[in-house]
Amino acid sequence: MSQNSISPYYLHLGESLGLVLVSPLLNDNNYHTYSRNMRQALLSKNKLKFVDGSIIKPKNGSSLFEAWEICNVMVLSWITRTLTP
Repeated sequence: MSQNSISPYYLHLGESLGLVLVSPLLNDNNYHTYSRNMRQALLSKNKLKFVDGSIIKPKNGSSLFEAWEICNVMVLSWITRTLTP
């Protein structure tokens, strides 16, 4: 992970897998509002690049592979926590 706060690989100490970035949760009726809010939340954390494909997964063994994997899991967790069951 990066110590540079403008790097997409940077994770603030207060960020965790259990963080819920947006509410209300995604349901059958609110996709457009949810999508806009989630994009804004991920952009504010400099993590939208993990969702839109701007950051390509580094090859295993690359110096960035572990940082990418940790950030990607974090982003997946944030998205998963905002889906209705």
